[in-house]
Amino acid sequence: MSEGIILTERRDAITVITLNRPERRNGITVELCHEFYRVVQEVAASDARVVVLSGAGNDFCVGADIGVGDGGRSSPVTAEQLGRVHHAAAMLHTMPQVTIAAIDGGCAGAGLGWAAACDFRFATPEARFNTAFLSVGVSSDMGPPWFLDRIVGGARAREMLFFPIKLTGEEALKIDLVTRLFPRDALHDNVLALAQELADREPFALRMMKANVLSAEELAIGDFIDVETARQLHTTNRPDLAARMAEAYRKSKGS
Repeated sequence: MSEGIILTERRDAITVITLNRPERRNGITVELCHEFYRVVQEVAASDARVVVLSGAGNDFCVGADIGVGDGGRSSPVTAEQLGRVHHAAAMLHTMPQVTIAAIDGGCAGAGLGWAAACDFRFATPEARFNTAFLSVGVSSDMGPPWFLDRIVGGARAREMLFFPIKLTGEEALKIDLVTRLFPRDALHDNVLALAQELADREPFALRMMKANVLSAEELAIGDFIDVETARQLHTTNRPDLAARMAEAYRKSKGS
């Protein structure tokens, strides 16, 4: 496992990325943004099949660390200084790997953006979700309006953005912001088990399914069907298809 403000750990076909500022509830600084962007780029280019994003300690990420100067800055930051770090959210969403956010404690602001960028969000009842931006007098970053509109719908997304209140894990489950809740002491074991289930899928088919999900967000139905069909032909017209289907049938019968 690498050390620093972002930890990475490779577990066979799974890469675990951990935000590592537990003493600051994994609050985001400019330094952390740059490091997160670098790590996400590196992982996206790797042969990992599944990526798990989590926070060290009792929180996922509470957004900008507003308790350290100006959100972790000693002076106003410019677009040139930031570069493309905010595109980490887009990269997390579009990388070929399946992405899972394991959420406990606070998940707010840009941290909520990173969680919403993932394919799945699994949480604990103790998780607390909040867009938070207007509460501190800023507009959004890391993509929450784009992601939330697609996850919970436009009306609910606007409610969360314009009237920022804390949602519990149970409330987040009811609106499909998260899809599964696990006890706090079992969250990471359960998430890793689900990540392993995904990692055990046929690798090429898994990547093509992720590509299909992304294409479905962007294409009209007719164009999507053409792209989907082409990918299906790529996955089926391989010499090992019969063996893979026979193995799937054997597993389905429990033999």
